[in-house]
Amino acid sequence: MNLELENLQSTIKRKYSFKYKPEFSESFKTDSKESQIIPLTIEVFEKLEWPIVYRDTNSVEAKRKGDWNKLTEKITVTKKAAGRIEVHSKSIEGNFIDFGKNSLRTGLFIALFKKLETEYKENGKLEVLETEFEKQSNWDDYEIPAELPKPKQFRKPSLSLSILGGLSIVVLFGVLIAFLTVSFTYVIGLYELGIGLGIGYLFGQVLKKTNYVDFNPIQFVLAGMMIVMFITNQFTQYQMLIAENNISEFSFLEFINIRFKGGLTIKSLNTGWIGLTLSWIFQMTFPYFLALARIGGITTSYTIEKVPKEALEYTVYLFEMNKSESEVRAVLSQKGWNKKVDQDMVFQAIGAILGFQEMNRE
Repeated sequence: MNLELENLQSTIKRKYSFKYKPEFSESFKTDSKESQIIPLTIEVFEKLEWPIVYRDTNSVEAKRKGDWNKLTEKITVTKKAAGRIEVHSKSIEGNFIDFGKNSLRTGLFIALFKKLETEYKENGKLEVLETEFEKQSNWDDYEIPAELPKPKQFRKPSLSLSILGGLSIVVLFGVLIAFLTVSFTYVIGLYELGIGLGIGYLFGQVLKKTNYVDFNPIQFVLAGMMIVMFITNQFTQYQMLIAENNISEFSFLEFINIRFKGGLTIKSLNTGWIGLTLSWIFQMTFPYFLALARIGGITTSYTIEKVPKEALEYTVYLFEMNKSESEVRAVLSQKGWNKKVDQDMVFQAIGAILGFQEMNRE
């Protein structure tokens, strides 16, 4: 934060908020035209370097970055009736007390809004902001392309190949984890973190190669993969045990039974079979959710990358011009995108972008 903003913030009185995720709201009155409020709000956020995550005709949402670019608060500015503006700040993490940080955010926004409002009215910049915003909102500068790049060709989506690739990955991970556990030591949490991120990345690449991005089946496939990895891990440990100790006539089920009887010992505390069972559940569920999040990001990005930027922008433009889906499909057909599967690919990319926007708002 520059010196000017620091001085501005120093004049604001903190007001503490107590809640799981503390929040604070206050409002103020402006005599600027209604059409100038959102453009000026965007200008204030840019001056504060708070990245905007959402905007519409009545509100703008941004997040404040703290140390190490960590997002700390979400600030929402909303137009109300009769020139009143509401500013709401909410802590992103559950801290139970905000030590007045949310009130500092709302107060700083209001102070800078009023300051810029006065300055911009004097030099005529407020009208310039309004005009530029209207041009962006109405797509006045957008040039309709004479033609669009041809649709890219992709292989037919294959769930079976995706499953095969996923199973290969988890079998390798199961063997690796078993080797590390027997040869060294098992560090709970650290191994699961590596498993989740590793499987998430590798399986995400498999899904891109097989062109399979239907997220609902992927969730069930990934759950099955985690079970296979766990069984592979235990069976590999069993094989290493009987090989090292030259044990014969000792079945895998007997190995699992002995582990249950021995339970899980943490330092000097034996938590029994309950602790062991909970640890096994953790070994499958924690990596599952990590991998699922990683896969979601990879497949969503891939869905967007499949569509040329020109085709994506043009389709968004058509929808912004209040065209119906059937009308958009007809126009895309005229531009060379006449196959339904190619048109669906564009709509899926737009849906992925909207999904990213909603995720950023959380």
